[in-house]
Amino acid sequence: MFAVPGWSLSSGPKRESEVAKPSNDSKHKETSTPNDKNNKRKRGNDNVTRGNVDEMYRKHIEGYTPKPVKRKDKKQKKEKKEADEKVDEQAEPAVTNNTEEKAPASESQKDESTPQKKQKKNKKNKDQKEGPAAAAPAPETSALAAPPITTATLTPLQQAMRQKLISSRFRHLNETLYTTDSSKAVELFNANPELFSEYHAGFSRQVKESWPSNPVDGYIQFVRRRGAVQPPRRGNKLDPNKPQPLPRRPNGSCTIADLGCGDAGLARALTPSSKKLNIKVKSYDLQAPDPLITKADISNLPLEDGSVDVTVFCLSLMGTNWVSFVEEAWRVLRADGKGECWVSEVKSRFGKVTRKKAQIGAQKPLSKTQQKKLPKKKGDDEDEDDADIFAEDARPADNNDDTDISAFVEVFRTRGFILKQETVDKSNKMFVKMEFIKTAGSTPSKGKHASSGAPAPVAGKKRFVDRKPDAGNGMTPEQEAQVLKPCVYKIR
Repeated sequence: MFAVPGWSLSSGPKRESEVAKPSNDSKHKETSTPNDKNNKRKRGNDNVTRGNVDEMYRKHIEGYTPKPVKRKDKKQKKEKKEADEKVDEQAEPAVTNNTEEKAPASESQKDESTPQKKQKKNKKNKDQKEGPAAAAPAPETSALAAPPITTATLTPLQQAMRQKLISSRFRHLNETLYTTDSSKAVELFNANPELFSEYHAGFSRQVKESWPSNPVDGYIQFVRRRGAVQPPRRGNKLDPNKPQPLPRRPNGSCTIADLGCGDAGLARALTPSSKKLNIKVKSYDLQAPDPLITKADISNLPLEDGSVDVTVFCLSLMGTNWVSFVEEAWRVLRADGKGECWVSEVKSRFGKVTRKKAQIGAQKPLSKTQQKKLPKKKGDDEDEDDADIFAEDARPADNNDDTDISAFVEVFRTRGFILKQETVDKSNKMFVKMEFIKTAGSTPSKGKHASSGAPAPVAGKKRFVDRKPDAGNGMTPEQEAQVLKPCVYKIR
């Protein structure tokens, strides 16, 4: 047997009669027997298991008493909780979208008590993981978007079909601009701004692939060459065989308005040398994807009267109301007889000079059936659709071709312009160039800026001077609009 503290078996069990009765005297201590249930050693609710047997042995056999844990007051708990939340926020990655404050541990445990709260918590964690990817900024696009690029590997046949679809899209936009009023074009591009970039991307591609030269490049060299010429001193005359200086203001500056500028190629090329040449280029078009461009309908420019020295129409007389563009150019040009208007247009938009049969020659032109029977050169079928964007009729490349610009010049004359005959250039296969001067002191005979026709008062007996009114060119507004034919593609 082994000894247990507090127990003894030497005297043996006592009989019931030997049990001491409690004394009534309050001075004597109460005695108890081992059989007294109230005086048995209490072990509490200790339940010995395999996991806590070691702890129970130390507590009840060796008499080890663990140190009491000090309870923290509510203030200390709150401070610790706030410090823990602050550390968690610093360690947590930044999330731009769908971010919420992290709940305390006790609350998160409560949230897990119901299925609905568990589902809500899982959704919150998923949003935090997907947040950075969803909040990533979209890549910037260029001002003039190129045709859509596909990463898939296409066969040669698929590439050819894709190229034809892009070209067809551009041709449709091109014909729309030539056959509608400029106000309709403004509405079209305002509703779909991406069409403007798409159109000029296709335009640049066709110029690069099909055109022998770009008129804008010629104007860039023209401005640089004339800008380098110093104006003559007072009393000296200009040499007509040498390049003429640009029309300049008394302070020496020259302002050029590029009307229908497209991608602002003229301004971008001349801006670096604008201070040296003392010029300023203002660009206007239906949309402004570039900071150099001002959004405006060129039939109603945001410019003051007489504030411009040169206006440029480089393939931009496109709308059916192109005559109103000419009238607006007259308004913004200076009125001292030095304002210039430069025009470059496609030859196929003008008519042909009417000739007599004797002038045509003995050779009779071939019919369409005879032309089909002629042998075709290699590659003609492949390049037929994309020969050039304006379906050019391939007139001879010299100044003696049959392009008739007389009606076009007459429209400009009735709007207050005079053609500089020496500037007419028909040497290019596709384009014709010319320059006009805004006449000094006169007003247009037709259009919105035309005078009322009332004679001017003079001193003397007669109150008015008899003047023969200018009847204009004898064409109706509809006929004037048809002087320039729209650029449409041949149906093949």
